Amino acid sequence: MNKILVLAALLFSLPTLSSELPIKLSGTIQISVNNGTIDANFQLENIPKLKNYLILLNSGFNIQYLRNQEDTTNYTFDKIHSNGLSDSFGYFIPDSTGEGKLLPSTIQFKYTGKFPVISSMDKASDRGDWKGNIAFNGKSIRTDDFQTAWYPILYDIEKDKQYRELAYKIDVTCLDCKSIYVNGNKPISGTRAVFKKDQASPLTLFAGDFEFSDKNGSYYLNSRLTEIQMSKLGELTASFEQYYQDKLSIPYGENVVYIHTTPTSKKDSWLFVSYPSIVAINHDKGGLSSLLDEKFKPFIAHELAHYYFGDYRTFNSELGDMFHESFSEYLALKLTRQLIDDKTYFKNINQKLVQVEGKTFTAIKDIKNTADYGNRNLYVYTYVPVIWLAIEKEIGEEKMWQWLHKMLTVKTEQTDYTFMIKTLASVIENEQLDFIEKTYLSHKNAVNNAKAALQ
Repeated sequence: MNKILVLAALLFSLPTLSSELPIKLSGTIQISVNNGTIDANFQLENIPKLKNYLILLNSGFNIQYLRNQEDTTNYTFDKIHSNGLSDSFGYFIPDSTGEGKLLPSTIQFKYTGKFPVISSMDKASDRGDWKGNIAFNGKSIRTDDFQTAWYPILYDIEKDKQYRELAYKIDVTCLDCKSIYVNGNKPISGTRAVFKKDQASPLTLFAGDFEFSDKNGSYYLNSRLTEIQMSKLGELTASFEQYYQDKLSIPYGENVVYIHTTPTSKKDSWLFVSYPSIVAINHDKGGLSSLLDEKFKPFIAHELAHYYFGDYRTFNSELGDMFHESFSEYLALKLTRQLIDDKTYFKNINQKLVQVEGKTFTAIKDIKNTADYGNRNLYVYTYVPVIWLAIEKEIGEEKMWQWLHKMLTVKTEQTDYTFMIKTLASVIENEQLDFIEKTYLSHKNAVNNAKAALQ
């Protein structure tokens, strides 16, 4: 009976599956890591019917054509800035009236781009490196699944929904590469391979002159790790995944793929996740070995939490970015206290309290667009996690985990403030909800109220 109940709980925790076929990407892409060039001939099919949309492609690409499925006619298209959605332009096909937009169910895209190859730090750009950069460092090409927009990404303007997760079958050629990797597949040794996945997945591309290894089901690309180090990192990752799975009552997904590469700048270093890939960008000679340092464990915890807030569920609306980052940071804080140590946990909390000292923030309820965040990093990584910790103080850990489960599983089109309140209302009493909303979600001095609760 217990096994049946556990199985039922796991089944009901999964998002409702859509009967629609996922959008599929197919075609060819040719890359040169030495020359910094990309030539793509892609096709999107199973495109949903949308009235107001954009198709996002990196601003460094020149479009040869958007063409019909029968390969007989080129579409006339318009181009606009994507308003910060990614490092891209937005494209659309005007309808015959010139007032609306046409969106065929299948579109062919042919485009090319040439990007700087930064193989020497003496020639590194003053602009630095960033996640949305299609980065050629002389040894490899690095992309992510959205900000770089290296493949066409459909964006539903009305629902603020990005179709960055696609089924795909793409033929990748890179004659000056030793290895090629595309998210959701095993890396290959060689200069050409066909990568395929029937389930929708974000596409990260990493190719170049690097070695890779697998250990306990996980892959390590350009890692420079010993067998012992890979085992330690694998054990650490598994324990973090298990913690999240147990607390959220939602199974964790595929095994993580760790990637190390160098930035195209002198000093930048960061991690990002494009599930199942975690990409570490730095100049460390030890590659991924720094991730075994105690100080990096909370960063790994944050990135692994993005499986839930960012992949398992993608949040939209003006609060989407905040939900992705703040809840991932909250989860990382909870894991830090449970699996790392109290000292690191309280150090991180105190640092956040110092950072928000004397600052004024827009109340969460009053956020109307992402510009209302002000300092985006301070808002989503510091201020809002402090608010979540204060709410936990009021409702208790058990209710907090129940709320997060609801946030991840309740079916909705808009994951906005109303959705957040409805999910919170489903796990606590009305009186408590009113107090929390007035004290932490709509109060102009919510940060002071949160600090008082935590101290």
